[in-house]
Amino acid sequence: MFSTLRTRFGIPGVISVIALVFAMFGGAYAASNSSGGGKATASKAKVKKGPRGPRGATGPAGPVGPAGPAGAAGAKGENGASGSNGTNGTPGTAGVPGKSVKSESFEGTDEPVGEPCEELGGVEFEVESSGVKKYACNGAAGQNGTTGFTETLPVGKTETGVWSNEAHEPELVHQEAVTTAVSFNIPRATAPSSKLIPPPPAANPDPAHCPGSVASPQAASGWLCLYAKTLFHESLVTSETFTAGARLNFIIAEEVESAFAYGTFAVTG
Repeated sequence: MFSTLRTRFGIPGVISVIALVFAMFGGAYAASNSSGGGKATASKAKVKKGPRGPRGATGPAGPVGPAGPAGAAGAKGENGASGSNGTNGTPGTAGVPGKSVKSESFEGTDEPVGEPCEELGGVEFEVESSGVKKYACNGAAGQNGTTGFTETLPVGKTETGVWSNEAHEPELVHQEAVTTAVSFNIPRATAPSSKLIPPPPAANPDPAHCPGSVASPQAASGWLCLYAKTLFHESLVTSETFTAGARLNFIIAEEVESAFAYGTFAVTG
């Protein structure tokens, strides 16, 4: 055993171990006798401290401790120096030049091959050196329009208007005549035939030539139709027509102080 301790700790180490054992036994002996009332005493032997033994091998690292609280933010640093300018980029390549369009007008008698405008004439367009041609053709001629004013009322066209007369005297004589004039804004080529249509509810005496009414006067071609709204103590005796109008002759039917008549007309070319 002694050789084993000497081998492990060396002579100074063995001496230190022996001194430590005696010191422990001496202390134990003194402690056990002091509590039992004995008078025996033991004094701790003074042992000279031996030299420090060699350092043992380093033990394994312990576990990582918890993270500490975040520290306060540091002061803002100074701005860094401005960087140098970058180099210019490479210039782009030039685009392809555009092509112009040429145009040429042509008449209907000078149509291009294939007559694309059906002899109406137009304009030919071609992109420069492409050989592709497009055409804008003229429209067909429209019908001739009529002038803003015609000298006579065209055949089949109708002109309408109003007519009226009245007579007021202390005492009108029975059978006294009252004349009414009707004027056409556009004259007819010839004088029309005429017909007076009495006010409703009287029947229409000539619906074939005068198919209209006071509210919607109408007349067949070549006719003047006079639609009466009222005939107050009057009746039509004769009428005389002209290319520019007509003259209507009424008579008073009885002794009255006033008489009147009015209505609408239609005349057709």
